[in-house]
Amino acid sequence: MFIRRTENNLFTKWWLGVDKFILFSVLALIVFGILIQFAASPYQARRMKFSDEYHFIKNIGVYMWFGLFIMISVSTMKLQSIRKWTIIGFPVLCLMLVATLFFTGAKGATRWINLGFMKIQPSELLKPFFAIAIAMILVRIKDLHKMIKDMEKKNGMDKKRKIFFPIKAVIFTIQCIGKFCSLFSKKEKIKKPMDEYSKLKKRRKNYCLLLCCILGFICAVLIKQPDFGMTITYLVIFFAEILVAGLPWKIFFIFIAMASGIIPFAYKFFPHFFIRINKFLMDDNYQLDKALDAIKESNLLFGGHANNLKTIVPDIHTDFIFAAVIEEFGPILSILLILLFLILIIHILYKLKSKENSFVIFSGIGISSYITFQITYNLISTLGIGPTKGMTLPFISYGGSSFCSSCLAIGIILSLLQDQNLRR
Repeated sequence: MFIRRTENNLFTKWWLGVDKFILFSVLALIVFGILIQFAASPYQARRMKFSDEYHFIKNIGVYMWFGLFIMISVSTMKLQSIRKWTIIGFPVLCLMLVATLFFTGAKGATRWINLGFMKIQPSELLKPFFAIAIAMILVRIKDLHKMIKDMEKKNGMDKKRKIFFPIKAVIFTIQCIGKFCSLFSKKEKIKKPMDEYSKLKKRRKNYCLLLCCILGFICAVLIKQPDFGMTITYLVIFFAEILVAGLPWKIFFIFIAMASGIIPFAYKFFPHFFIRINKFLMDDNYQLDKALDAIKESNLLFGGHANNLKTIVPDIHTDFIFAAVIEEFGPILSILLILLFLILIIHILYKLKSKENSFVIFSGIGISSYITFQITYNLISTLGIGPTKGMTLPFISYGGSSFCSSCLAIGIILSLLQDQNLRR
């Protein structure tokens, strides 16, 4: 059965326009994730004393179908629909993020909302919405900035700083005389552009303030939970988008310096963060030590089971899933998994490069940046390069909120990269 371009139905339009490399790469990652969970999660279920050793596998089946439904559904949406859902979903998830502070914590943190039949981590689901919300605001700031610059150029205001002071003083005097002489004949024409200019600058300032307030609010709640890994993830999204939007490097590095102050602050005032950093510096981490031992002793091609890592390392099905991958499949096939992730990210960035819509570029950069950061940090923490942190490996680690959030992010990417003319 072949799909013809002359057919005019929703599936045909979606299939002809969707980026098939991204779609099938993600499906391959999901299948691989399920296979490795079959190997790792039963041991974790026994350790946690579940009556059914396939407890996590069954949950993964539910998450998989729900996540795929989200990904395909979102990938069929128009850009306008994505904006509308963001306007609705972003404030709702922000309220849910605040609500986590009133629930009983786990492992020293309050990050989940327990609904009885399942737990939701709002900070995971909020990430793609945050990237789109920031992109929407940046588009408005960019448009206002362009209008301001055009108005300055039209009225000669953009050349004032480039003129020497004596000449500038003469020009200023002539302009004042000219304005005084034209008060009676061109009063409205002079006043109108200046009023409009002031309004535009005020609106741009308000949008910039809104941008900072959103970031500050979310980071404050995440630090209160506390969840510093997620805080850094949101900062990565924010900085990636404002950098692509054209923020001067000087201001960008000022923001980076301010954000880096979070680390010493957290080390000083939050025992949870203090303990993790000290364990990393003192090389005293049971999970990490066992994971590294398994990596060292695994067979180069087919993996190895000398340490039986899955039976001795807690959270092997979530944070340390890559160690289980190396133990089961060996370093070579594990490197191929990393290459698949790398090629997927590069492909997304390459496709974004050809887009002219600022909203598409900013949103795509924000989402791809946090996916890249999440993959990178999960790998470096598993390999002992950085301190351990609850950072999942997209589509591979166990976790309903994380999996659905990743599917939502890829669905948005597929929608952003699809030819919008096919949706009409």
